[in-house]
Amino acid sequence: MLFIILLTQISFVAAQSLVVTGDTAFIGDPNIQLEHHLVVKNISGDSINVICQKTNILLPSGMPVWAGSSYCFAGTCYPTSATNPSDPAKLASGQAFSFDNNDTDAHSGYFNTGGVSGLASVEYCFFDENNPADETCVVITYDFNQSSTNINDFQSLANLGDFHPNPAKGMVNFTFNGDLATLKLIDILGNNVKEILLNQDGIKKLDLSDMNKGIYFGNLIVNDQVVSIKKLIVK
Repeated sequence: MLFIILLTQISFVAAQSLVVTGDTAFIGDPNIQLEHHLVVKNISGDSINVICQKTNILLPSGMPVWAGSSYCFAGTCYPTSATNPSDPAKLASGQAFSFDNNDTDAHSGYFNTGGVSGLASVEYCFFDENNPADETCVVITYDFNQSSTNINDFQSLANLGDFHPNPAKGMVNFTFNGDLATLKLIDILGNNVKEILLNQDGIKKLDLSDMNKGIYFGNLIVNDQVVSIKKLIVK
């Protein structure tokens, strides 16, 4: 039987026109595909042609070539190998795409490790076809390990605040609450570009002067578990 623990924490990320909600952290059996859904709502006063873009942030090592993340949106399903943006779906002002409402354009995400245990995270961004800068992104975190402790236990031990300023250049600040954790900065190709040890509460500074411009993800890790992910843009 499928063993999935849905965290009670709900993602709520707002952009100028789109709001995306849904569970963002999952624990599952590595031999069974995980399925989840995001609700996309247009809070602007105009209709929007919405596009979805998937980016793999972290993948378990040793997965079969056919395994990984896949999704459906705008009435079309995209395989694990898909890297291009989806087809657009028209979303009227005040309208939401919801799987629970049987909307054919609703988002459904899937992850299959092909039996390989490990951690994974995937970013889904939703944006206006005519204004790509008007986007909302969420990061989905997966723990495929049958012997794992509930990720809630680790989240209670440590917390990572948002990066500020963001985008940033030179130095960036963030808040850490916890006793002991590791912060890893991962680029969009999944490479670990910077790693620091955190062992005291408070506001921290991070030197970005040796990093290239681009999009990164700060992974807060406690006892080998990713308990929080924050997006950082280096300009």
